[in-house]
Amino acid sequence: MPGGWIDKVVLAMSENESPLRFFYWSALATIAAVVRKNVFLDRYFYKLYPNIYVMFVAKSGMKKGIPVSLAKSLVSIVGCTRVITGRNSIQAVIYDLSKAYTTEGGEVIKDAHGFMVSGELAAFLIKDPDAMTILTDLYDTHFHEDQWKNSLKSTGVEILKAPCLTLLGATNEEHFEEAVPSPAVSGGFVARTFLILGEKKGKPNPLTEKPTMMVSHKELASYLTDLTKVKGEFRWSSEAKALYNKWYFPFAEEEHQDPTGTMERIPDQILKVAMLLSLSHSPNLVLEATHIEESLDSCLRCVTGVKQVTMGSGKSTLGFQTKLIVRELIARPDHQVERQKLLQKFWGEFDAFDLDRIVETLIGAGAITVQRHGTKTVYKMKESALEQFVKIEGLLKSQLGT
Repeated sequence: MPGGWIDKVVLAMSENESPLRFFYWSALATIAAVVRKNVFLDRYFYKLYPNIYVMFVAKSGMKKGIPVSLAKSLVSIVGCTRVITGRNSIQAVIYDLSKAYTTEGGEVIKDAHGFMVSGELAAFLIKDPDAMTILTDLYDTHFHEDQWKNSLKSTGVEILKAPCLTLLGATNEEHFEEAVPSPAVSGGFVARTFLILGEKKGKPNPLTEKPTMMVSHKELASYLTDLTKVKGEFRWSSEAKALYNKWYFPFAEEEHQDPTGTMERIPDQILKVAMLLSLSHSPNLVLEATHIEESLDSCLRCVTGVKQVTMGSGKSTLGFQTKLIVRELIARPDHQVERQKLLQKFWGEFDAFDLDRIVETLIGAGAITVQRHGTKTVYKMKESALEQFVKIEGLLKSQLGT
């Protein structure tokens, strides 16, 4: 397919105001949901399957629900796996996955394959301290090749046969801690999840006229139906293997300060996305250098998003407000901002007294400096602190020679 199926999806949605990056990742999750455990990459000590967890994080009004809805519609049309949506308890999800499932076409699915999808992840699962731990465990499909067992006094023994879950959800930053409680940030769930930070909408469109690039969901789903028949092991092209190795060895030697564990898991995450990109172009199950290169770029961009989204997680009462200030400094070309402009932009989020406390903390942490220009007070991010957020992209470019 010229340009690949994912490119076709992004182009078809290019006249929508949702960030195009959201459509890109929703398309990746869609492919993962329909291929399930049918394909894998041999990692010799285990088989790596291309299921992924994806979460869009953006403020309200960014239209993040549209890409989620698209993925839900496409997977439902294909009809090869359970689509788990609405409001659920983790126990109900496990119960449903433990039972045989009959598709609209009459096919009986006995394996615990499912696509968990929600436009507001905080409302998807009823609060349960075990929910994120269970989802974290189920993500690692290779640990549960044959089955995963849940044994409770209230429900008895529930067995999930060959479980394989893909998750696509969205939330805003205010609800992020509800959707992903602090223990899950450092407990492995975030490390297994691509956090896609959306800061800018797509091209403005009043939608008073029918978009010219639209493609019907049924047409988009036709290629996915073909992918459900693909089975087997991925093979490396020699160029892809060389490119991955060129990136991997210097990366593995780096010391990564990452409380979420994302950096430790990113090599396998890159390979999962590379498999999905390969499937987007062809059912031939070959990893090409172009798939590895694009996956490296896409996945490592997410690492910066993880740092920015999770930096306010914790017990501090001003954690979220601190995150707003740090991200404002990162986003500015000169990485500095006047005190007055901060108070104007974030009026309602914090006041002058809160700002003084946050600034004092950031100075103590060696993250910013304070400069005086006449009556103006200017905060500037230090190079050493900024490096923590741009190091990954720099490492990628230096290693790949881009």
